[in-house]
Amino acid sequence: MKFTKAEIDAIIEASPRTFVPFNKLVLSQDYQARAGASTPKMSIAELAASIKECGVLQNLVVVQGARGRYEVCAGGRRLEALTLLVGSGDLADNYPVPVLIVPADRALIASLSENCFHIPLHPADEFAAFAKLIGQGKSVEDVAAAFGVTPLVVKRRMKLATVSPKLMTLFREDQIGLDCLIVLASVDDHQKQEQTWAALPSWNRRPDYLRQLLTQGEIESDRDAVAKYVTLKAYEKAGGALRRDLFSDDDKKVYLLDAALLEKLATDKLQKRAKQIAAEGWKWVDVRVRYAFDEYVKYGELRKTKRQPDAEEAAALEDLDGRIAALHAQMERLADEDGDEETFYRLEGEAEGLEEQRKARDEALNVWPADLMAQAGCVVHIGHNGAVAVKYGLIRPDDRSDMLQAARHAAENGTDETLMSLPSAKTRPVHSEKLVRCLTAHRVAAVQAELLARPDVALAAITAHLAQKIFRGNDLYYCRSENVFAISATDSQSELRSAAEDMVASAAWAKLQAERTAWAERLPENLEDIFPWLLAQEQATVLHLLTFVVAVTVTGISGTEPERQSNEALAQALGLDMSQWWTATGASYFNHVSKARVLEVVTEAVDANAASPLAALKKDAVVTGAEQTVAGTGWLPACLRIRTAETRPTEAAADDTSRVPGEPALTA
Repeated sequence: MKFTKAEIDAIIEASPRTFVPFNKLVLSQDYQARAGASTPKMSIAELAASIKECGVLQNLVVVQGARGRYEVCAGGRRLEALTLLVGSGDLADNYPVPVLIVPADRALIASLSENCFHIPLHPADEFAAFAKLIGQGKSVEDVAAAFGVTPLVVKRRMKLATVSPKLMTLFREDQIGLDCLIVLASVDDHQKQEQTWAALPSWNRRPDYLRQLLTQGEIESDRDAVAKYVTLKAYEKAGGALRRDLFSDDDKKVYLLDAALLEKLATDKLQKRAKQIAAEGWKWVDVRVRYAFDEYVKYGELRKTKRQPDAEEAAALEDLDGRIAALHAQMERLADEDGDEETFYRLEGEAEGLEEQRKARDEALNVWPADLMAQAGCVVHIGHNGAVAVKYGLIRPDDRSDMLQAARHAAENGTDETLMSLPSAKTRPVHSEKLVRCLTAHRVAAVQAELLARPDVALAAITAHLAQKIFRGNDLYYCRSENVFAISATDSQSELRSAAEDMVASAAWAKLQAERTAWAERLPENLEDIFPWLLAQEQATVLHLLTFVVAVTVTGISGTEPERQSNEALAQALGLDMSQWWTATGASYFNHVSKARVLEVVTEAVDANAASPLAALKKDAVVTGAEQTVAGTGWLPACLRIRTAETRPTEAAADDTSRVPGEPALTA
């Protein structure tokens, strides 16, 4: 039902404005356009605070009722807020309330017009208004009291008002949601806000991903191990720069901005523990904020020896063994006689406690051999839990000969010969770790691209994967309580780009990105809506989406050449031919290996006669010649080869006749 402005103006013109005591007002049951249940209850306290501060700024619309009463047909929330204030003693029972008295036959029209023509304040205007109030000299506490909110709410609205004007315009145009605006407001730099928002792909404008980009280089005080070890108090005392997030539910969460200072504070604190370790008799003690395995991979490792217990220790161990045996005997009798369960569990608990004591005393007998400690050292570092950790008994490569001599001497004196372990000598690999990672990344991308056209293989692969997890047991089981399923999926896109600099130029990458874009445009913008959306789709659509998400989780990047690739079975099932996805060129291979290796490849791919003329050339010329000679041969390094070719895709599978009309293309 629509009413003309003339009709509404006529009603207002003919209606007197006056004041009515609060105790004469009642909520109308006949003339209210808004249902009572539709009133947003959570805003009443804020409205009451506003009325207490500023009075009733907008009159109520009423109809004169029986016995001197006035029925409120528009302004129910204001009446409820007034009731709250009168009940708390903030307003008198006869507080004069401004009203517009309308005739009963026009009351419903007036109620409808008040609700239909009311334009709510945009949140952006609300944020700006709060900031202006503070700018005019009002305190945060005064503004909070005036609107019935907490000071934190006021501070948050003021913070939102400081977002870049360009982004605030997008917020007004509904191009940025409030959840993302809150994340943007967590940093003060307008340029950083704008650049980060512009860098977000349209299909991934999620607040968590936006926060991840905005906080790159910042250190979370409650999650970073080094920050927890140093402590926020020590960091602040040292003058460290930090940023607090007003919108965090955890008021203790802080972002540390000075990584160099944090590292220095951690190192200084670790030095105290290092001095204690050095006093034990070790040859050297390194201090590292984080333990880097690669730095010490060539070091040997000393082992503890077990000494004989002295008389007092032996007596204590014997006493513990006797008490544990006695408890077990009592438990066995109770079990045989079907005795009291409570007594059984009490005895079991006592036995477990004694066993822990026995284990601790036995562990104390394991000691570092004093005559060998002088040739070994330790690394003091920060563990993953934010506490000091020590890696004991490392043997530097330069100290191996002295350690071996000391070990032989110890063996001659009757000490165990297996006091240490040294890394075995390794032959130099044909390919560097970086090159193998690059090559295997291309293999993974090719497997993913091939898999896009094989829903049957994707379904079998994911089913097998889940079955293995279920039937392997749950010793390492991890689950978040809010998840429906204990299943995780990780997109390997960034890992592929990181491992292979030329990945974005490959055919496999192009195919995967085209598929990703097609699905991103088709799926609901709100990820929470994907499940109901899928329920309404044909099964073929669901299967094709499953195929894509399974494909992009395929892994297998490796820094060394394994005897068997982790994705070998999947590659065989797809009939993968890497020569269709990768070619040996100077940039992709020959520039990264030795001249001798280039000649080996030419010999293998063609023959020795083709390699012979290249032997006398310099490396650059050899690479160019090899690239031309090997072109078209389909040669592949071992890590890109498939062991067997027994399983090939059939013509029927290649045709992919199950496609639903209008679905995004799943093949190149």
